[in-house]
Parts: sequence; C-alpha cells; structure tokens
Amino acid sequence: MKIMLIGASGAGKTTLIQRLQDLELKYDKTQAIEYIGNFIDTPGEYMQNRWFWGPLTVTSYDADIVGFVHDSTNEDCWFNGGLRSKFERPVIGIVTKVDQPDANPSRSRNYLEFAGVTDIYETSAYDGSGIEALSEGFHRILEKK
Repeated sequence: MKIMLIGASGAGKTTLIQRLQDLELKYDKTQAIEYIGNFIDTPGEYMQNRWFWGPLTVTSYDADIVGFVHDSTNEDCWFNGGLRSKFERPVIGIVTKVDQPDANPSRSRNYLEFAGVTDIYETSAYDGSGIEALSEGFHRILEKK
C-alpha cells in the first residue's frame, strides 16, 4: 500500500506520516518528493505552484491512495475546484491540526469538498485524534480495490 500526501507548505504532511509510522515527531521540511515507507511525501511548494502539478500527477501513479491535506488553522485554499479529477486513484481529504485553538475544521472540509473530495478525516498528529480512523479508512479503501 502506498499513500501519497499532497498539500500546501506547513499543512502537516510530514508530521502526519511520522505519526502514522510511530516515528518521533520532528519538523523536517520536505524539499523533494520522498518515499518514506508506505508513504509518498510531497513538498508543499508543488501544490502551491501549478508548474509542479505535472510531477504530482505522474507520481500519483505510484500510489494506491492520494490524500489532500489541509491545515485547519490556515485560511488559504490551494485546492482548485474539481482537482480530485486529476488523479486516477481514490482521493481522500485529511484535515490536520484540529487540536489547535484557532482550528476551523469546517472551513478545511469546505475547501476539500470544493476539490471534489467526499471522504474526509479530521486529525491531529500531536494528540493522535483521528489517526486511528484515518488508518482504518486507508485499509477500507484498499479492500474495495
């Protein structure tokens, strides 16, 4: 099983991968597309610069699932309408940082729904909320394939 995470810089993709793999949580800026165990971590700049959407689309063919990741404390939306249709894989939405005082998960859900995602999970890599449900969601999707 390979899961590719796509989202803006600072959305929490790398930290989420660390949590899902029971690794030490530490900030590590992703500079290039990286394969980490069962995950494909992508630089936020790739999402934020449409010139890099080609490499994201091509790399998604290595994945079984694509996860759009949005930081619930961020008001910006980098997902355009219907973006989900660019990927010929199951796409889920992952809302991160829901444990933060300024979190707004409903705003993030709206952004992900705008991108065409219907299966959305709310998570916090730091307090662990939603991580088990997300992991179960990955397995449920793979069982359907």
